[in-house]
Amino acid sequence: MSIINGIKLNKIDAVCFDMDGVIIDTEPLYAKGEIRLFREYNVEIPDEDWVLFRGCNEETFYDLSMNRYGITEKRQVFIEKGRKYVMAEFEKNLKFMKGFKDFHKSLNNFGIKTALVTASPQKMFNFVDDKLGLTNLFDAIVSGGMTENNKPHPEPYLLAIEKLNASPKNTIVIEDSVHGINSGLASGALVVGYRGSVPESELEIAHLIINNHTELSVDRLLNILQKTNLSKSE
Repeated sequence: MSIINGIKLNKIDAVCFDMDGVIIDTEPLYAKGEIRLFREYNVEIPDEDWVLFRGCNEETFYDLSMNRYGITEKRQVFIEKGRKYVMAEFEKNLKFMKGFKDFHKSLNNFGIKTALVTASPQKMFNFVDDKLGLTNLFDAIVSGGMTENNKPHPEPYLLAIEKLNASPKNTIVIEDSVHGINSGLASGALVVGYRGSVPESELEIAHLIINNHTELSVDRLLNILQKTNLSKSE
């Protein structure tokens, strides 16, 4: 238990972060790489279609998009081209989201464990890790392919929570996609929705919605966690 302003609060065991669009500003880089890929096949992705792909793992994205736009290229050839174009964009401008490093440091100062839970395949994760040193930041990492089921199934977050020896009810999940938010909710964690990738209305199922990490603090999360757990027990 912790005490803030004389009020006893549940502790935070862990904070689990999605990667793309939450700790790293990759969404516009993915979009640029994917636009380049589809233009090779004379396909312009409508603006309203992008939301369909947010939070998908790599295989699901390519399966959905190839079927939706009638791409007849060999699947693996198409995927490898897409990876090449996305990695080229990552090389140019890969950076952390606003406020992430300071917020992450504050979690470390309070002794709160952290995990990265991403649908990105191991090859893509390794590429980003080489650039930004993610394995040095997190106590546990769950990447695409490490679980039988992907988001929106809770298994990726449940695995991370298990690795951290944490309790779901005392865990915070930060996500920007509908699949990710549903995964976090189904795991039993408190979920923070990060604006930017999907329409605001689709984030409303989260316990809290933020614009960036500067809006988060341990005190604020503890208070929300207390209120959430109290409402569950009523």
